[in-house]
Amino acid sequence: MSDVTPRVPALPPRWMPIGDDPELCSAGQWWDAIRAVEAAGRRAIDLLREDGAAIGPVILDPGGPEPRLYFLVPPGTAAGWEEPGTVPLGQKCHVVVPPAGATEPPGLHWHVLPRGPRSLTQPGPLRKALGQARRERNGQAEAADS
Repeated sequence: MSDVTPRVPALPPRWMPIGDDPELCSAGQWWDAIRAVEAAGRRAIDLLREDGAAIGPVILDPGGPEPRLYFLVPPGTAAGWEEPGTVPLGQKCHVVVPPAGATEPPGLHWHVLPRGPRSLTQPGPLRKALGQARRERNGQAEAADS
């Protein structure tokens, strides 16, 4: 369940699917996406909030062996992204985007809804938060192995 009270924006962004079905959208035009495992992504969101950083739209995909979060970031971010444990999705990549009404499980949904057409997570604070989340997660794994 999302830890953010979702609110559908008055005017959804032009790239937001219309209707009740998710759509495959091209990255690189309106936004790029940074994919992270759910645990690291949730921790990164907490860290961004602690720092007072703006959090743009975040998609939660619970399918597959490990659920994933997709942070929507400014176009072009993916080209220079090198944070370990994440996957940058830019030009020539696609992301399945849920419709505005999909704000709760089950299935693909918005963990953080867009607040406006240009509200995206900035790459610098996101990189810092995901890096810290990864280091914390690795530290916990190392402590468990000891």
